[in-house]
Amino acid sequence: MATDYNRGRTAQHYQEAKTHPWRELVEQYSFLKLIGDVAGLKVLDIACGEGHFTRLLRKSGAAEVVGIDISQRMIDLAREQEALEPLGITYRVEDARTEVPQQDFDLAVSAWLLVHAQSRAELTQMCRGLASRVRSGGRFVTVNANLGVYQFDSVPDYRKYGLEMKLAERAFDGAPINFTLRLADGDLEIEDYYFPLSAYEEAFAEAGFHDFRVHPPQLSPTAHDRAYWDDFMEFPILVLMDCVRN
Repeated sequence: MATDYNRGRTAQHYQEAKTHPWRELVEQYSFLKLIGDVAGLKVLDIACGEGHFTRLLRKSGAAEVVGIDISQRMIDLAREQEALEPLGITYRVEDARTEVPQQDFDLAVSAWLLVHAQSRAELTQMCRGLASRVRSGGRFVTVNANLGVYQFDSVPDYRKYGLEMKLAERAFDGAPINFTLRLADGDLEIEDYYFPLSAYEEAFAEAGFHDFRVHPPQLSPTAHDRAYWDDFMEFPILVLMDCVRN
């Protein structure tokens, strides 16, 4: 069942889960490195959640940053952070699947957006929504569930990293990828959905993007015990993708 981030404490738990070490040492490090220099850019953070990356991009020198998310509760949390530490970020409740009159963002980013698509048609619609927000020549960069999880020889025990992953018996379009994130005051259950590389290639091409690439995550050089991360890096739960608007 698709995760409802407006239900109960789900949004707060998602915010708390950002404290897991892999979020900073693998996800954040890899994402910001691939995004690169944002100085002077007009940036849109799609499915911004509570605004974690939105704030980091603004602090990195982006000229204008807007965050959108389908969850009102997530936007409420982001606005609470903005009130505590004003950075001039605008947050709006919007559905990424909605095509809007052409916008002119230089860069759109998203962490864990496309994994919510449950069909190829919905994946393509999300990509069309992205295309309507990015100017010609602008980039889209995203963190996504690893496209190869269903091809792992074996699924390692991720519990020492604070999570568990459960897959269906076989791969198929829309196959569930269930994550359990362990937290001090309860677990966060998230259901994402699998599609092969070809589905992403087709969806981005149909929406008007080119130079689509997939990148493996990297471990931050600040990680002290690098051997501790061997299982996570050999069988990463995430990859990164980027492309350019036609």
